[in-house]
Amino acid sequence: MNARNIIRSRSLDDWLLYIENIYTKNIHFSLHRIKLVAKKLNILNFKSFVFTVSGTNGKGSTCAILERFFLNAGYQVGLYTSPHLIHYYERIRINGKYLKDDLLHIKVFQTVDTVRQGIPLTYFEFITLSALLIFQEYSLDIIILEVGLGGRLDATNIIDPNISIITNIALDHTNILGDSREKIGFEKSGIFRKDIYAILGDRNLPNSIYQKSHSLNTCLHRIYYEWDWHKIGDVWNFYDHRGGLYNLPIPKVSLPSAAIALSALRTSNFTFEKRIFSKSLKEVYLPGRFQIILNHPRIIVDVAHNPHAAYFLRKQLEELLLHESKNVNLYAVIGMVFEKDIKSTLFPFFDIINYWYFSTIKTNRSSTFSVLRDILPKNSVACSSISSALNILINQVRKIDIILVFGSFFTVSEAVLFIKQKYHFKGI
Repeated sequence: MNARNIIRSRSLDDWLLYIENIYTKNIHFSLHRIKLVAKKLNILNFKSFVFTVSGTNGKGSTCAILERFFLNAGYQVGLYTSPHLIHYYERIRINGKYLKDDLLHIKVFQTVDTVRQGIPLTYFEFITLSALLIFQEYSLDIIILEVGLGGRLDATNIIDPNISIITNIALDHTNILGDSREKIGFEKSGIFRKDIYAILGDRNLPNSIYQKSHSLNTCLHRIYYEWDWHKIGDVWNFYDHRGGLYNLPIPKVSLPSAAIALSALRTSNFTFEKRIFSKSLKEVYLPGRFQIILNHPRIIVDVAHNPHAAYFLRKQLEELLLHESKNVNLYAVIGMVFEKDIKSTLFPFFDIINYWYFSTIKTNRSSTFSVLRDILPKNSVACSSISSALNILINQVRKIDIILVFGSFFTVSEAVLFIKQKYHFKGI
C-alpha cells in the first residue's frame, strides 16, 4: 500500500493530525495557494447569501445569533466557525447541528488532498476548503463564515460576502496584524467588497476603515450613526433606519454581539417578525462564553484571552456579583499562550479576584510558570495543570464561592473536559 492509500485509510483523528503537518514552515499569509485549490474544487461561488464576520472579539457570538435568527425563520443555514473547544465537529454546523459524521469529513479531506496536488495548505486553509465543500452538498439559503484571523488574508476571504461584519477593533495578534488599531483595521477591512454593506460595531473606527470603504464604495452601517442599541433594566432596545425594536430580551451571550447581528440581519433586507427576534435571543447559546459548568461551587468558564475581552468579562462578573452574597470569594484559574498581552489581560481582575491559581496549558505556545508568576499577585498558586487546579479548589472552597476559568480556548477546553469526566457535565 502506497503512502497516499495509507493516509486515506486513517481515522478522522489521523487525518486531522496529517493536515496539521502538511505545512510545517512559518505561516506565509497569502490567498494565492488556497484560491488555486478552491478554483479546482469549484467552490468559489455560492448561490447562498453569505455573511462574513471579522473582529477582535465577539465574532462567535455574532455568528451564533445570526444562525439562530435564520433557523427560527425557517431558512437552511450553514455555519463555519473557529476555533473549537472540544472537538473538530464544532467548527461546522448545518441547520444548527454539528456534523458528527466521520466518513463525510474524511471524504472531503480526501477530496481536498487529491485536488491540491502537492500545493501546501495550512491547517486552517485545508479545513476551510473542507467546510466549503460540505456546504456545497446542501441547499443552503444562508452561509455564515467566521474569520479566523484578521480578514484580508484569512482563508474565509476567498468567498465574496453579501454583507461584511466587523464586530470591533482592538489590539490582538499584533505580531501578525500590526501594532496599532489603524493597521488592524486595515487587515479586518479586507473582507469589504465593492458596493456591499459592512456592519461596524466599534464606536471608534480607525481611518483605515473609512479609507478602505471609500476605495470600494462599501456602504458602512456604523453603530451610533446608522444604528444603535440601549440596555434599559432587564430589556434592550434597537434602532435603525427601519425604526425601533423595543423590550427585547437580553441573551445569554454578548449583548453587543446581539445588536450587531440584528443590524446585519435588518440591513440584509430579510424580513422577520419581532417574535423571531425575541425567541432567538432567548434560545441562543455559545459554549465557553461566561458559561456555568458546575454549581456549588459555581465554576464559570470564558475564553477571554486579550485585554478587550477581559474588560467585557469583568463587567459580566460585576453584574453577577450584584446578586451574590457579599461574603462570596472569587477564585481564578488561568493559563495563557505566550504571545498574548498577559499583564493587560489579567490586570482588570486584580482588585476583584481573591485567590489566583495558574498553570501551563496543553499547547507548545503556552506561557511559562515564571512569566505568570511574575505578573500575578505574590500569593498565587502554581499547579501542574488546569485540571489539577480545579480539583484542588473544588475540594476546598465553599459552596457559595465562584471559580472563574479563563485566558485561552486551551484553558477552557481542559476545564470543560475535566468537569465532563468528573461530573458527567453535558453542556458542550
